[in-house]
Amino acid sequence: MIYQRVKKFIEANRLFSPESRLLVAVSGGQDSVALVHLLIELREDWPELEIALAHFNHQLRKSALADEKFVKQLGQRLGLKVMVGRAEVREYARQEKLNLENAGRLLRYQYLKKTAEKWGAEHILTAHTMTDQAETVLMKIFRGTGLEGLQGIRVRAGLVVRPLLCLSRREIEVYIRENNFEFRTDETNLDLEILRNKIRLELIPYLEAEFDPEIVSHLSQLALIAQDENEALAELAEGLWPVVTKKGGHTSVSPFLRSLKEMPVAVARRLVRKFLKVSLGLESPSFDQTQAVLELKEGQKFSWGQQKVLINEGGWLKRCETKKMQPGYKLLWDGKQNLRVSDCWEFQGKLVSAKKLGQPEYDDARRCYLDAEKLKFPLEVRSRRPGDRYRPLGMSGEKKLKELMSERKIPREERDLLPLFISDNQIVWSLGLPVSEVFRISSETRRVFIIEYVSPGEA
Repeated sequence: MIYQRVKKFIEANRLFSPESRLLVAVSGGQDSVALVHLLIELREDWPELEIALAHFNHQLRKSALADEKFVKQLGQRLGLKVMVGRAEVREYARQEKLNLENAGRLLRYQYLKKTAEKWGAEHILTAHTMTDQAETVLMKIFRGTGLEGLQGIRVRAGLVVRPLLCLSRREIEVYIRENNFEFRTDETNLDLEILRNKIRLELIPYLEAEFDPEIVSHLSQLALIAQDENEALAELAEGLWPVVTKKGGHTSVSPFLRSLKEMPVAVARRLVRKFLKVSLGLESPSFDQTQAVLELKEGQKFSWGQQKVLINEGGWLKRCETKKMQPGYKLLWDGKQNLRVSDCWEFQGKLVSAKKLGQPEYDDARRCYLDAEKLKFPLEVRSRRPGDRYRPLGMSGEKKLKELMSERKIPREERDLLPLFISDNQIVWSLGLPVSEVFRISSETRRVFIIEYVSPGEA
């Protein structure tokens, strides 16, 4: 029975508890409709489960409004709250120079996360199936991928969980038909100009008929295996990161290439990919890029655009700054929009309830946590000045900024450029330094303001 399989999958993977608050992404198609009805069945066994529906209207098709209306009616019939978001995806794709699929996915997940936060949902559920998983793995293979790409669609990714990855689309079709559930059909799913549709409608049926009737199941198993093994490798690499690097600010986190070459190549590649993301902001470095960095000889450089250059210097992989920003700058920041400081730094701010914060992930080189009630906006963001001093976390008195930067081994060439965050003429924090004792969070803090460094263009 399909319901029992889904329930067992949820329990085995601990996707959510019987008392969870769930926001379900519903397009109106058969997969998402099936997910909603399966959750209604689950609520009979787990009566404390809270369910709400979220529909995102991409405004790309003539039938988009009809889809939105269908989801609202579905929620009304089932007694479920329905939340709807809309966006001009085509215009956003044009402005950001993205294809429609990527633009739609980005805006959809942004909406789902904001809605989940507003409603207080613990999890966002999407209706990806085992067949979606197989399609994704094949697409990754065709485009060239490693172990990370073979993970396909993850069962769990942050707030997002996917309870239907245990079912094929064919099984869902049977479930929908046997229960006579209504659903909407997206005509673009029949467009063979789209690679995913071509794989779904032509390649997978051919592979099932000519090679392996269980190809969907086997590709899905491959993805799950890759996810488990990738997590093991990621954990190993994270443990080795502080061993093979030295810190002095975000631009001088430098892997020791000689050490990397003595490691298993899979681990070394993983560490290089992490450095390329941290240093140059490359989200998905290719195999060739990763290998080129690993093979750098003394004095050789790796370039990714004019402003992104690495060099092997004394066995250490360092970033070369080809365009220096000038000291003496000053900006004002309201904390709401991302803050870009030249080409070197980008920061994002987030205001959260102290009760919902959970365990902070302290990292002076990347983020800080501040008592929001003590801050005065807009914050001043500037380079350091002679005589700057403040009281670092845990200290009883003030200390010169110059001394702290020296103690923290921040390179001299960075010290006059690092952005300082100032509230009411008091230093709050800077990359690589402790947060100010004056603005630290405590047991009495009600709201927390988080400042986090992101690679420019990453957020």
